[in-house]
Formats: sequence, C-alpha cells, structure tokens
Amino acid sequence: MLGRELGGLLIDPTACICNHSFLPRWISKDSVVLDLGANYGEFAHAMIERFQCRVVSAEPVKELYECIRRHSLLELLPVAVGGENKLTTMNVFSARCASILGSTIPQECLKTQPVEMITLAELRRRTDSERVDLLKLDIEGAEIPLFDACSDEELQSVKQITAEFHDFLYPEQRKSVTRIRDRMSDIGFWVLPFSLDNTNVLFVNRKTGMSLAEFAYLRTVVRYGNGALRRLRRESARQRPGNGSFQILSK
Repeated sequence: MLGRELGGLLIDPTACICNHSFLPRWISKDSVVLDLGANYGEFAHAMIERFQCRVVSAEPVKELYECIRRHSLLELLPVAVGGENKLTTMNVFSARCASILGSTIPQECLKTQPVEMITLAELRRRTDSERVDLLKLDIEGAEIPLFDACSDEELQSVKQITAEFHDFLYPEQRKSVTRIRDRMSDIGFWVLPFSLDNTNVLFVNRKTGMSLAEFAYLRTVVRYGNGALRRLRRESARQRPGNGSFQILSK
C-alpha cells in the first residue's frame, strides 16, 4: 500500500515513523537510508522491517549507541554529524535529547562526552553511500550547520529529507530555519511542513517527478486533514469514561 486512508475518505501517501514524515513509494529494498540521530534505533529498525533496505545510522551518545540492536542491514557509527570534521563535546541532558548546543535553562542538568563530529559528505564517503533515497535528520540543533556545510549538488543528490528542526528549543535559530527552507526550495525541493512548528518538515526533490498538484494536495489536504484527525482523536480520548471527562447518562 502506497499510503494511508485519511479519515476513511482521502488517501494519505505519506508514512510517519518517530514523527518523521516521508513518501514510502520511493523506498525499496535497494534503497539507502541515512538515519542521523538514531537514539535507540527505533526509526532504523522500523525502516528495515518495512522495506528490508540498507540503513546507515549515526548516534554519538555512548549509552544510546550501545543499546541499539544490531542487524545485518544496519551500519551503525558512533559519531555526531554536523557542519565540521572535528572532535567536539556532546551535552547529555537528564530530561531531553543530547546536543552539541548548550543548556536552554540555567538549572538543566547535564554531563558531557567527547565525540567525533563529521560532515554529511564525510559520512557518505566512509559508508560508500553515493545513493541516498531518504535522509532523516534529528540531531538536536546541529541540522543548521549541517545544511550550511552541504553544497547544493550534495543536497540535490538526495531524493527526500525528513528533518526535525529545533528552533522551538533554540529560538535564535528561527531565521536560519527559514533561510534553509527558502534555499531548499530554490535548489529544487518541494518544502512540506507536516507540523505547526518546524519539528516535522519534509523536503522532496523535484527530480522525483512529484507534480505541483500533488505538492499542493500534500501541503493542504493531507497536512490539515491529519491535524484535524489528531485533534478529533484527542477529543474522543478525553471524553471516554474513566478519562476524567464528562459522560452522558441515560435517565
């Protein structure tokens, strides 16, 4: 199946794994998926289970890297991916994901780990990933320097990019996120935000053949239809007996 039913009426051709939306019709067993910010490996193993494709994952936090289940189709690297090839410091927070960026509140508890950071180009070189069908970015603020370090040609060689931006944590990044979205549009990508903020943005290379009509359908009907369905499900769950909500009692 190429998509999901949207409210039983319309077709949603997207898939969403770990809050990252993408178009599954361009993923097959011959695909290469880059998973940057693997965390516990949920996204990587979901992709392998569904598509039987090769996944290259990068996870710099030692405790997370060691927890990720190994698989013959999974190539796992203990590195951060960002804007430079260098040694850097990873901040590991007690209540949110680790980041090379600092605390957002003075009381935020953290410990630090030295990690190797590499660029996307270096990751692709090390893993012989000339072809990339899907690039997933969840690297806690480092996505800004990663995009800035990539040439237009490097980005244009990727079919689709699903990114979580972190300007909700680091408001100073908002102008940079807007700049990156504008750049991606300028160099030949459809820009599809599937969240009210920038936590789920899909960039689809126009070389895939996606039409303007499909882009408009995804950006309006699918985006807002899914948003409405999520709100309805939350309201339905809230009103179920036992959820601290009202009940309609028969006389």
